[in-house]
Amino acid sequence: MAIFHRDRTIGSDRTPERATQGPDGWWRLTWLPERPLTRDQAIAGLRLDEILSDPALVDDRMAIAEATSCADRIGIILEQAVIRLWKRTFTALTLCSLVLTRLRLKPAVWG
Repeated sequence: MAIFHRDRTIGSDRTPERATQGPDGWWRLTWLPERPLTRDQAIAGLRLDEILSDPALVDDRMAIAEATSCADRIGIILEQAVIRLWKRTFTALTLCSLVLTRLRLKPAVWG
């Protein structure tokens, strides 16, 4: 797992979520956009997402403790983070399914 920083964007190689720095100087996570964060909090939010996105860590007590600490640093409880990230994943999968369904129908129309 690696978190990277480029100019006004912080990201991860494990998750599509990002943090961007706005003109006001605050960072905002893609999955928690209404909450202005410091750079350290944004990194904690991405680390939290990395942990929750890794199925191998589901029973790892130390990883869950770290996730809880990360959630606390950004001012939410772990369960809120799980629900928000699940909703984003569900929405993304639904959109992908819709696009794939439409793409399968279009070649017959184009051809």
